[in-house]
This record gives sequence, C-alpha cells and structure tokens, in this order.
Amino acid sequence: MIKSGYAADTNSNSSFGLTNYAFASYLGTGFYTTSGQNVFVLQLPFDHQIIEKTDTRAGWLLNLPVTIGLINFSNFDDITELPNVDNVATLTFLPGLQYQYPVTPNWTLIPFADYGFARDFNYTNNILIVGTGIRSYYNFEIAGESFTLGNRFLYAREQSRATDGNSDYSLIETGFAYHMTSDYSFSGKPLQVNAYYINLYYPDNLVFFERTDNPILVGMEHEVGLTFSSIPGFLFFDDFELGIGVRIGNEVDVLRIVFGAPF
Repeated sequence: MIKSGYAADTNSNSSFGLTNYAFASYLGTGFYTTSGQNVFVLQLPFDHQIIEKTDTRAGWLLNLPVTIGLINFSNFDDITELPNVDNVATLTFLPGLQYQYPVTPNWTLIPFADYGFARDFNYTNNILIVGTGIRSYYNFEIAGESFTLGNRFLYAREQSRATDGNSDYSLIETGFAYHMTSDYSFSGKPLQVNAYYINLYYPDNLVFFERTDNPILVGMEHEVGLTFSSIPGFLFFDDFELGIGVRIGNEVDVLRIVFGAPF
C-alpha cells in the first residue's frame, strides 16, 4: 500500500499530501480535490524518439517528464490566478525508456522502465524512484468506425534517502477510445475528436491526501473525457493532442488536462 516513507506533520497545510509525491509523475496533469484539500499537478512531457517505430520495425522512445506539484487552492470556484513558483511543493524527474514492438500493424506492445528522483521542498527530502511495466495498444474498426483499446500494468517503488522506509505503487489500467473525424482540418490534416473511457484499478489501494487527518483509500477510479488530435503543435509539442477528462473515485474528484493520448 502506498504510504509515506518518512515522518511528517499530518496537520501541515503546506505539505503536498496528494499521495506519495514520488509517484506524482504517474498521476498526470490536473486538479485533484476532495473535502478540505486541493492540489494541482503539472507534467511537462518531454521526450525524444531514438528510433521511429513502423508497422514492421520496433522503435525506442526516451521519456524525460518533469512533474511539479502545487498547492494553492481553498476552493476551485475561488481560483482568481494561476499558482506561481512560491506554491511549488514537489518536483519529480523520472526518465524512462520504452521499447515499442509492433506485434501486428494494429497492435503494439511497449515494455518500459523508469528511474528518477523526487524532491519535497517543504521537508527538503529526496526520494529515488524505479518503475517498470508494459503497455498495449490495439487499433481496430467496426462498421467503418475507428477504436483503440489500451492496457497498462505498472509497478513502481520509491526509497527515501533520509529513512529506511519505502512504498509501492501498482496500477492496472484499461482504456477505450472512439475516434471521430470532423469536417475541420489544419494544414491538410482533418481534426480528429476522440471520446474515451479509462478504468484504473489499484490492487493495493491508492492513498490520496495521506499526510492529512483524513487520508482516503481508492481501489478503483473511472475517467471519461474528450481529446482533439491532428491540431497544430506548439512549444515542445508535435503532432499535438489536447483534451480534458473527469476522473472519479471514492471521495476524490480529478479534473485532468490531457496532453497527448489519454492512456
């Protein structure tokens, strides 16, 4: 079960408290809220394609995500300005390598491994993180309509340098997307609208707001959302996909901002 690997003041409003902050990189960008606690997680999804995958050749992808945890909100309805650098509570850098293997032209298996660190600025604590797992993407058509079935198994572990404590994070994820081509286009590419559903199952329970008086155990979450792909890229985004999703699970509500594929 995910739990803090070090002693902390459970009454501190300045602590990150979302879940073990070491695993924030796996949560995704969004607003996470429950009674009395609101957190914003921002992930910058930097990556580098080492070898491009084709229908017949495997590819390699180097992920270099930077994840920032900010706490600044008493109520989302009262947000008047975006958080600034003074609100940064945690920073996670979790490089990872993916091997993209095309089983068939429509089915890709992606084993991956991650190794990085996280830092809690409130407690000046450093955490080492290792994660591994596998993804599967299967694209298919039914009556001329396009769909994607995605699965992910993830296991991650963290170790605090300050203590002998450690904790685990495990996830079984299943996603389903329906792709619709619109009449609009950018640079000759038709805009694609993607409606999706994700089921997230945590075998050992995910602990939200663990460093508070009322931690919440979540065994399963559901997410629905909408993304738009084949839109112009900007900044470090190429072949951009952008959307929004709503995730719900045992007293925890998440408004997720989707950069790239939702699962």
